[in-house]
Amino acid sequence: MRKSVVISVICAFIVGFLVLPSLYAGLTYQHEYKDQDMEYKHGSYPDEMLLYAPEEYGEMREAPSPFSHSVHEDFECTDCHHTWDGEKEIKGCMDAGCHDMAVAEEPQDRRDIRYFYKAYHDMCMTGCHRDLARAGETSGPTACPDCHPRD
Repeated sequence: MRKSVVISVICAFIVGFLVLPSLYAGLTYQHEYKDQDMEYKHGSYPDEMLLYAPEEYGEMREAPSPFSHSVHEDFECTDCHHTWDGEKEIKGCMDAGCHDMAVAEEPQDRRDIRYFYKAYHDMCMTGCHRDLARAGETSGPTACPDCHPRD
């Protein structure tokens, strides 16, 4: 009887203090929410967040990128969340089957849209922000230090 209690306590400790925090950290590494969920026309989600590279990417050379939903509210959600059907929960960019390549093992992998780095930079900087700037409209950052502040 005592042996099973001791084993149960050890198992509970391992699960509660070692496994669960690791799982939580693995699920939340991509974004850090800077505020509580806010109500928007398509649901409730945080406004201010920091976008991080996936853990598997290794040490980031640049600071995480700040992102604000309210700054982008004039755009359609599907401009960025291009696989979203407008009803179900929005999947993250790094979910399986989307931009889930965290590391470019070969040089040609850097040109693969599954590579998260290419997907973010193509969508935000070289896509939307530069297109707006070229059209003479108000634009977001178009250079590395603008998206990745050093402070």
